[in-house]
Amino acid sequence: MNESSYGECVVARKATTKDFCIKTLLISLASIITLAAIMIPVLLFVAAIGWYLIFTFWTRFQVVYEYIFVDGQIDFDKIMGGSARKHIKRIDLDTVTTVAPARSHALDGYQHLSTKPLDYTSLDPERENLVYVIVNKGAKDAELIRFEPDENFIALMKKKAPRKIQEY
Repeated sequence: MNESSYGECVVARKATTKDFCIKTLLISLASIITLAAIMIPVLLFVAAIGWYLIFTFWTRFQVVYEYIFVDGQIDFDKIMGGSARKHIKRIDLDTVTTVAPARSHALDGYQHLSTKPLDYTSLDPERENLVYVIVNKGAKDAELIRFEPDENFIALMKKKAPRKIQEY
C-alpha cells in the first residue's frame, strides 16, 4: 500500500523596520495631503484616495509563510493580511542537496554560493536556532532557502529522504 505523507507548518513574519518606515511614510503623506486639502479643496479627492489606499494595503504588511510537504514536494506560500495567498516556490526533495540547521557545519561547503538566500522565516532573532536551510539545485545555480519547520515537518522530510536531512 502506498503511504502518502502530508504536513504543514505556518510561521508569522515579524514586522521589520522597513515595514514600520513605509507605514509611517504612508500615514505622514496622507496626513499632509489632508491638511493641505483644508486650504485647497481640490486636494480633498487626493486625500480620500490616499486614505483609501492606506486602509486597503495596510494588511499587506501582515505576512505569514506556510510550508506544505506532500510526498516529497515542499510548497512555500505567502499569506498577506490573512486572506491574500501567493504561491512562492515548489521544490522536490529529489533536487535538494541537503537540509540542515542554519548554524550547522553541514552547510560550510555551500558558503561560497553567491546567491542571496530566499528567506521564508519569521525574522525573529529569538527563533534563529529553529531556522533550517535547504540547498536546492535550481535551474541555473544552487539556491539557499531559509525556513522554520517544526519537528513533524522535519520528521516527514527525513522519512522521505533520510540522508539529505540533518538535525540538531
